[in-house]
Amino acid sequence: MNTGQGKTALIIVDVQKDFCEGGSLQVNNASEIIPIINNLRKNPKFDHLVYTKDYHPQDHISFASNHPGKEPFTNLELENGKIQELWPDHCVIDKKGQEFHKDLDFDINKDILIHKGTNKNIDSYSGFGAQGDDSGLCQKLKDLQVKKIVVVGLAYDFCVGCTALDGPKYGFDTYLLRSATKSVAENFEKIMDEKIKNSEVKLVQSVKELEKVL
Repeated sequence: MNTGQGKTALIIVDVQKDFCEGGSLQVNNASEIIPIINNLRKNPKFDHLVYTKDYHPQDHISFASNHPGKEPFTNLELENGKIQELWPDHCVIDKKGQEFHKDLDFDINKDILIHKGTNKNIDSYSGFGAQGDDSGLCQKLKDLQVKKIVVVGLAYDFCVGCTALDGPKYGFDTYLLRSATKSVAENFEKIMDEKIKNSEVKLVQSVKELEKVL
């Protein structure tokens, strides 16, 4: 455990059934990262374990099914001028798909759970939420005196990357462990690679490399 002034948290993003093999928005080979994450959470250098969940109402703005004539994996220009990516229904509140993957270790009595995407009118990729839909993650970390965060989970090119990118904006020393995340698609992955490269996020490729900075 970190005995210094600042604490360290492992942020485990959206390892949910709908994002894993067989889910409505599956990420290829998603389950391969679960043993890595389960081992990481045993590391005593992490003072806190934080899990995020996509947690959408059935009428969420990102679901193509709520926009007649629109198909998943296309874009829609909203009334406010923003471009909204459209997805299959996923991680719907109280449905099986929002549950964590069965092999993911999670202690409901000790670990911290953050829900995001609960506002039907706002899409939140980041674990910190979005403007108008704060998830409460930032305040929780500050209350726990966390200074350093390590981000893992699903998917690198969307929710993991966006969570990591928000970390420095809120004052956290932020690391993204690449071997403990998977991407939706190569084209999106390249876009996120460039965003991470031009940010204050520290990208580490392996657990061994991460150990040197914890």
